Amino acid sequence: MLNKHQSLQNASPKQAIILLIGVLILVSIGVFHTFPPTPASLSPSPSVFSSTRAMSHVWQIGSNPHPTGSLENTKVRQYLVNQLKGLGLEPEIQSALVINPQKKQAGRIHNVLVRVSGTKPGKALLLSAHYDSVHTGSGAADDGASVAAILETLRAIKTQLPLQNDLVCLFTDSEETGLLGAQAFVEQHPWAKKVGLALNFEYRGNRGAFMMFETSQGNGKLIAGLATAVPFSLANSLMYEVYKRLPNDTDMTVFKQSGIPGMNFAAIEGYTHYHTPIDRPEFLDQNTLQHEGDIMLALVKHFGNIPLTDLASTDRVYFDVPGLGLVNYPVGWVFPLNVLLLILFGAVLTVALKTKVVRASRIGAGIITFPFILIGFALTNHFLWLALRQLHPEYESFIQGDTYNSHWYLLAFVFLNIGMFAYLQTCVCKWLQPIEFAFGIMACWLILLVVTSVWLPGASFLFFWPLMAMQLVLGVLFSLGVDNPFSLWEKAGMRVLKSNIPHPAGKGVAINSPMLIFLGSIPGILLFTPLIRGLFIALTPQMIAVVIVFLVLLLGLLTPLFELIGQRKWIIKSSLLLGLTALIAGSLTAGFDADHPRQNTLFYA
Repeated sequence: MLNKHQSLQNASPKQAIILLIGVLILVSIGVFHTFPPTPASLSPSPSVFSSTRAMSHVWQIGSNPHPTGSLENTKVRQYLVNQLKGLGLEPEIQSALVINPQKKQAGRIHNVLVRVSGTKPGKALLLSAHYDSVHTGSGAADDGASVAAILETLRAIKTQLPLQNDLVCLFTDSEETGLLGAQAFVEQHPWAKKVGLALNFEYRGNRGAFMMFETSQGNGKLIAGLATAVPFSLANSLMYEVYKRLPNDTDMTVFKQSGIPGMNFAAIEGYTHYHTPIDRPEFLDQNTLQHEGDIMLALVKHFGNIPLTDLASTDRVYFDVPGLGLVNYPVGWVFPLNVLLLILFGAVLTVALKTKVVRASRIGAGIITFPFILIGFALTNHFLWLALRQLHPEYESFIQGDTYNSHWYLLAFVFLNIGMFAYLQTCVCKWLQPIEFAFGIMACWLILLVVTSVWLPGASFLFFWPLMAMQLVLGVLFSLGVDNPFSLWEKAGMRVLKSNIPHPAGKGVAINSPMLIFLGSIPGILLFTPLIRGLFIALTPQMIAVVIVFLVLLLGLLTPLFELIGQRKWIIKSSLLLGLTALIAGSLTAGFDADHPRQNTLFYA
């Protein structure tokens, strides 16, 4: 039977504070990594993108609803033509009758197009955004802001040396009523056959960072170009894997179906404003517009100056990491990397079993227990949200499932679940050693890695790198504990944070296990923190159960770190208190006002 000295010992209170501060710093980095940058000054250089200049277009385009076929739609179209002529360009209007038999939709559309000639022959680069709005909203963000961003990008490009490739800017009509404008372009306009790459820009809200959420298949060269042009872009192949399996459509859907390679960009925060009367210029976040413009201009400069004739290549796994930028590698690496991790996991587990740090039966118990924990947490949070909706029946009026004050509920759910998981860990660790529980959880991670690698290879990074980091750390701790006297650790002055690792001979050896475990936790925290926030924004509180599954997966992987920090009662009490405080704040801000009106829905039957 193991005793408590044959496991990682708790850090001292001072050490625990240091570790907690480190975790909070990592979480803050992960969260703020998803925020858009500050807009340019009121008088920026003419060669750069200015959200201030772009906002003047937004006010003209997005002050009134302008659906396809309306008088306001005609006014917006004429405004675009006038602005393009003012830049010294020669715009044209493509008028066409379009029929989509699959969707049983048809309409007469009026696209606005302009071409900026390059210095070399070859394929053209396409910038695309739709200028029509829904009947119920002014379309300031969706998609007036993207139209304005293209106008401002064109202005900035005109101040610089000509691009090598032709640049085609397409302002589509009737995107909201069946993607008919994009269909008319690819089926009926001669420029479509010359397009080598399409970049489409959208909004599903009115704020937040701009992210690349969709690519065409064979995206290797596209991702490499994105990483070069926008090193700190927000993108990951998990979004790519998920989105291509969803029924959602944008103009990029039409471009991809016609064989044009492309990337799709969007901002998705502020879902409460999407397709509603409050999608107005005064509610558009200028930081978001600046972020969109910076990305757009950088991509035009890059892809406008490289050949676009042969962009098809193998897919890549890609993900953004705070401070590192866009990490990417071929999908073909997934299998050998997984084999390497399986070997490492087996080796670490073998050492742990041989040194009797863990017991195989108890690891098996951990493997069986953790899925039930995930299911239990998911159901608990789902019913908690249902209870909150009963408490606040006004939430039923929100069309998209999001609420104006959902940020309070994100904080509430996160803190409440941290407290509940810490309490649960205390209970479980009365009959399982923490390291045994951790190995059981990591085995579950390994299963998820294998599953995603087979069916969603672009999502495999999410489980591979955090698990690999933790296995490397545990491998170092266990192997050094077996084979080395650790004198070098002492001489190197690494005694700030120490704990005991069991030696086969029964001798405790002093090493920096808390610091190493903390280092092994960094990839998981940096990858999952922005993911959890992003999932909550994308899925809304309606799907809180899915969000919490990823939170609990992270907390489970951090079990060794929780054990080292100790102070579990303090963590439980403080987390639950913060969670309840956030819930109260959510309840106090559940009302409506002029800027946050009650939403209405009208159905015709």
